[in-house]
Amino acid sequence: MLSNKSQYILSKIGIPLYADTNNLAASDEIDIHFFQKDNILTLHANSVDEYSEKEVKLLEAIIAAIHGTKQPASRGAISSSSQDPIDITSFHDTAKPKATLVFFDPKNLFDDLNLIISPSLKAMLDNPNLKKDLWSKLKPLQST
Repeated sequence: MLSNKSQYILSKIGIPLYADTNNLAASDEIDIHFFQKDNILTLHANSVDEYSEKEVKLLEAIIAAIHGTKQPASRGAISSSSQDPIDITSFHDTAKPKATLVFFDPKNLFDDLNLIISPSLKAMLDNPNLKKDLWSKLKPLQST
């Protein structure tokens, strides 16, 4: 146990002695944004609305390369605790997507083993060689 004087000094220099457990639960919340088009589900750390025009064009080109069934686009976000895995079915109402692409590090957030982990769209625009790795994962999906 620290003395009153030590506690006072630490508080003045900005070192908290105790963390508020209510705030810890709030900071563990993660927002996962989804964009689904043509039966292809994509998961993002940020909203697709925040992407630059080049990033949106790249995303649409990736989806078009897989040739999903023609369906209208949908988007949204789901908040979840970082401690509980997320079920992919929570992102779509209808049939299972042909492919699920993740454009961020999922850190064991999902139970689904059929995820295609991709570098971020910005990283692929900065380094075109990253597109080759993603293409090698997507190429088998073209024939289905």
